[in-house]
Amino acid sequence: MGQRQLPLFLFIIKLKTKLCGLATSFLKAHKASLRLVPTISDDCTVFIKRLLVSILSAHMALTPVAGAWAAQDLATESLNLNLPSMGAVAGTELSPAEEQALGEEMMRQIRGDPSYLNDSETLEYLNRLGYKLVSVSDTHTYNFFFYPLIDHSLNAFAIPGGFIAVHTGLIVAAQNESELAGVIAHEVGHVSQRHIARMIDAQKGNAALTLGSFLLALLAARAGSGQAATALAVGGQAAMIQNQLSYSRSAEREADRVGLTSLTRAGFDPKGMENFFMRLQQNNRYYEAAAPAYLLTHPLTVERISDMENRTRQLGARTHKDSLDFVLIQQRIRVLQETKRDGWLKVIKEMKQDLADAKDSRRKTALTYGLSIVSRKLNLKEDAIRYANQAVSLGGNNAILLKNQSEVLFLFGSNSDKNRALQMAKRLVANNPLSEMAVKLYASELYDLKRYQETLKFMRSQQAMSQSNPSYHAINARCYRALKQMSRHYMAVGDMYMAQGDKRAAEYQYNLAQQASDGDYYTMSQVDGKLRSVRADIIAEEKAKNR
Repeated sequence: MGQRQLPLFLFIIKLKTKLCGLATSFLKAHKASLRLVPTISDDCTVFIKRLLVSILSAHMALTPVAGAWAAQDLATESLNLNLPSMGAVAGTELSPAEEQALGEEMMRQIRGDPSYLNDSETLEYLNRLGYKLVSVSDTHTYNFFFYPLIDHSLNAFAIPGGFIAVHTGLIVAAQNESELAGVIAHEVGHVSQRHIARMIDAQKGNAALTLGSFLLALLAARAGSGQAATALAVGGQAAMIQNQLSYSRSAEREADRVGLTSLTRAGFDPKGMENFFMRLQQNNRYYEAAAPAYLLTHPLTVERISDMENRTRQLGARTHKDSLDFVLIQQRIRVLQETKRDGWLKVIKEMKQDLADAKDSRRKTALTYGLSIVSRKLNLKEDAIRYANQAVSLGGNNAILLKNQSEVLFLFGSNSDKNRALQMAKRLVANNPLSEMAVKLYASELYDLKRYQETLKFMRSQQAMSQSNPSYHAINARCYRALKQMSRHYMAVGDMYMAQGDKRAAEYQYNLAQQASDGDYYTMSQVDGKLRSVRADIIAEEKAKNR
């Protein structure tokens, strides 16, 4: 490999550090023009710094000439980075392991953003749908992860390592499950064909520029909050891809073809992909000023549409019945993508009208479920319980419906109702032992009933969440704190941070656990071992950073 190169994650860390420095300088230089108050709190400064990082990132990606110069200056001259050897000379692509490391780092940023929807029902559905497509594709290189972002715009995008984001607006707008599956299949196609690695490889000597621009665009998803920040990040990514990729159209056609194959193999209607793209194109034609976000990241051409139509025609007509989970998640998302009372009031009014007009039993079930969710948001206790019970009566033993019924009954019911809700949650786990949604429900209800030892015992025995899952440790930490077992509490919090990749935060918690010193010999030995291990990792990373 020649000269020793920095690990990819250290490159990312240096990049983020430099961005924060630029944001701070910008903040000082332009405080007056930004009309900021003379005294800025530390929290506000952090927020503004993150927002400025996003603005700087988007600017560098959105400006074809000046932006390219700025990105190159940042990625090569200002940062003076030793990039990982990714084939700028020899033509070797970014390896799958490097892609995975890059994607995991970005996901740690994205998970901390308010736009990231950490909703068990939606995550389970998207990953079930996604892996239905992945299982019949020709890729076995990546561990895919599909996740929702709160944003009303119609968009989806992939980041390195098989992490695929789907905007809530796209989920709601899909007219059937095949359309949603078609979009996801297209993104899986981008990943399976390694378009990101090929993009970097194609730039040869400009690998620093390409990777720097890519990181700048995607790290913006972490900065700021709400739809504006997400739109900024996605817009930056879109412009970067269009400006940096000489073969962007070819990549889009390839993702179409690969995605269409997976879509068909998985049993979905291949016209789902075609119909979705055609509808976007039609909307763009009539509303050019507000073009769908997906067309910015995935520009459609006449050639591409024609190719898609021809391939769909060759495959022949197929039918696919939407799953109940699909229509349930659609109505759930209608509620969850709203964050204020006015939005929920608007949704409940629309849902009641939709329910009055609904003819299909499945749609009636989904709308009734949605009314339970939004009634809960509005603290309409009796309505929430009534709609939850009606939804189960209409939809049967669906896990999403049963989870909501137990949840609402536990939240708003009497003490006897709480015990009944707990038994419902227990049965849900028994019937769905690999469902994180069911596990979290049962564990949270046990905890709320102050049955802490029972909660811990259950967490040790369940199968849905491994110890690599931060939520596993978060649940345990709450129980240990309630039991006043502080060494175990801090150790569990440290384990949670380790699972999130935040070693310094983990070190701090392990140190608190050591100081608490209220555990038995075995517990304190565990704490000591984990503290030594994380300190060794931090020292090694610091040494590598300073080389």
